[in-house]
Amino acid sequence: MRRGIARGLIVASLAGAAAVLSSFVTAEEPDPPALPGVPTQPWRFTGFPIIAWWGPPGTATADDFRAYRDAGFTLHATNPDEGFHRALEHVEAVGLKSMVFRQHQGFDLKPLADPQFLNDREVIVGWITADEPFRQADIARSIRMVNSLMRRDPTRWAFFNLLSPHLQRNPSTELIIEAAVRAGMPILSYDTYVVMTDGTDRADLLYNHLDLFRRASLRHGIPFWAFALTIKHYGYRRPSESDLRWQQYSNLAYGAKGLWYFTYWGPLGWKGWDSRAIVDPRDGSRTELYDWVKALNHAVLNMGPVLLRLKSLDVVHTVPPAGQSAFAPGRFWVADVKARDALVGFFTDEDGAPYAMVVNKVHGMAKSARETVDTIELAFTDEVQAVDVVSWLDGAPGPLTLENGRARLPISGGTGVLLKATLR
Repeated sequence: MRRGIARGLIVASLAGAAAVLSSFVTAEEPDPPALPGVPTQPWRFTGFPIIAWWGPPGTATADDFRAYRDAGFTLHATNPDEGFHRALEHVEAVGLKSMVFRQHQGFDLKPLADPQFLNDREVIVGWITADEPFRQADIARSIRMVNSLMRRDPTRWAFFNLLSPHLQRNPSTELIIEAAVRAGMPILSYDTYVVMTDGTDRADLLYNHLDLFRRASLRHGIPFWAFALTIKHYGYRRPSESDLRWQQYSNLAYGAKGLWYFTYWGPLGWKGWDSRAIVDPRDGSRTELYDWVKALNHAVLNMGPVLLRLKSLDVVHTVPPAGQSAFAPGRFWVADVKARDALVGFFTDEDGAPYAMVVNKVHGMAKSARETVDTIELAFTDEVQAVDVVSWLDGAPGPLTLENGRARLPISGGTGVLLKATLR
């Protein structure tokens, strides 16, 4: 994801993961010890996680951090560089919480030679141990660090961000997940970027990777976080409004319980990279993406308490990409969907109440959400007594008007609408 591949730092080890972990070991680590278990405890952060990989750095102003908060971000990924302590002060002052990188990431600020990670500071709610470790030894080190940090304080969650699954080889993403979860990692996080400068979208990668992490999340009973790309670099384009929404609402429809943006604050003078992301790093001024991101984030925060309680049951497409399931009329309480190209994620809450996230997948390079709107027609089974809109970024929440068990929803491009059904 970033300009340099993160390198793991070696620490202690964890019980039950030794057999899987040993497959990652190279000749320099011939016989890893068993790793101690991690007690399961709730995370000390209780909001909906929305975070940028590269938010405002420590050299930015307090106003820059307030703008980041006002855009609907709830966490800051804080880098151990020469601006580290100032950044933590700003994060604390504006009412955010920090996920601290254990290794230097991004920008050109000088890394701290001996960072003090302040294990008792309330503003710090967790740790990011590495980014995209892909070599066996690096993965093993990252898993050991997660285990060590989680044993030290299991309420400050620690994790590493996985490489996009189509690039991960020997060990596979699935094997890494198994080892990391056994070692006590409480969050799954990965990145996949799919909006290309030639106007194409690698939708098959987006959805196949989402499906992999959705299934792993359900299997292990832990949340996963996923990314939206917001900066032009190499072969990736600057997203349009509909591109942006399509990425994040697809993540949510597959059950993501946290949203990343790459990036909020861009680098300066990097070959092959734009500098402007959600803001311009030269002066912190807002780009066109800022208001789009702010509207989307606040819509997510409004339904965040509901999203965190939902369990994914299934995800289906009216025009399924390779490897994904097609919508089957009559199988769900949403009995039929007529749309140009839509996906529906089905959920239930702890009381068994049924929910569905309906996403208009129509989007495109330089296309706004408005110009890619589609009126999606939904038909409901006879057991559905009423349907309520929980969240609709461009529409009003509340009861849907049903005519003969049907409703028509003009949904903007890339946008999702969260529905709750009352059954007879």
